[in-house]
Amino acid sequence: MPSSCKKCNTAITPTVPSLKCCICGVHNHIKCLDISKAQFELMKTISGLDWKCLECRGLNSTNANASKCKCCEIIPELKIIIDKLSQSVELLKNQLSRVKETPSAIEFEEVVQEVTDRQIRKSNLIMFGVPEQASKMSSADRKVSDESYVNNFLFQFGETSDIISSKCNRIGRFEPTRAAPRPMRVYLENGEQVVKLLRGIRKNRDIINENQIYKNVRVSLDKTPKQRSYYKKIRQELQERKNGGEEGLIIKYIRGIPRVMVANKRSNDRDSNNLNK
Repeated sequence: MPSSCKKCNTAITPTVPSLKCCICGVHNHIKCLDISKAQFELMKTISGLDWKCLECRGLNSTNANASKCKCCEIIPELKIIIDKLSQSVELLKNQLSRVKETPSAIEFEEVVQEVTDRQIRKSNLIMFGVPEQASKMSSADRKVSDESYVNNFLFQFGETSDIISSKCNRIGRFEPTRAAPRPMRVYLENGEQVVKLLRGIRKNRDIINENQIYKNVRVSLDKTPKQRSYYKKIRQELQERKNGGEEGLIIKYIRGIPRVMVANKRSNDRDSNNLNK
């Protein structure tokens, strides 16, 4: 027999979002809890987040298992995040329109999902060219080797010495016969550390290129699929305009959006984020 919502007493179905109490198993529709779908989607991205019903939170009974509900505690914070995300929607629509998508056809929830994905990825980096150890090593030993290599790189070439990876993992399945090493996703503490590392890499690029251990390593931001698609179009535009005879073109980030521009006399690699290497 299907479960029913404790508040409205209607059936719980897969098509209507709901929450299940982690203690007593009772269900409630999110609309009956005054939780928006956008808040619900954000809550699903938070690891280890459990919801407790009113009774099991000890607000309406003497349940021995009663305890605070972390899920309920963060709902006010989620409302603030949603407000900020809503302010970013118009900007994101403008960005998406540049890849031939019609802003009017974009559902709000899809935009929120894209912005949320970018928020999650802003503390990450993708490292290419990190040597991958032989197949004779166990997966655990390879992981230890990767973490040691990555953190040594961060320590040596970051703008400050406090940049440490909390976690890193290879992207894709391990194949012993693969010629090139798999890229790595590196998780830093926050977006500020990402900026510091990239600044340090730019300052030390010549040193890195001469270093036998790290000379093949390249680092980029952890972009969403939409960002990668847009950047690919920008690279194509750059190449087409160069083939057409235009000179002095670079890719420059303006308010976080890459554009093809003509470099002026005051431009340099650091100021323009010239990515045409």
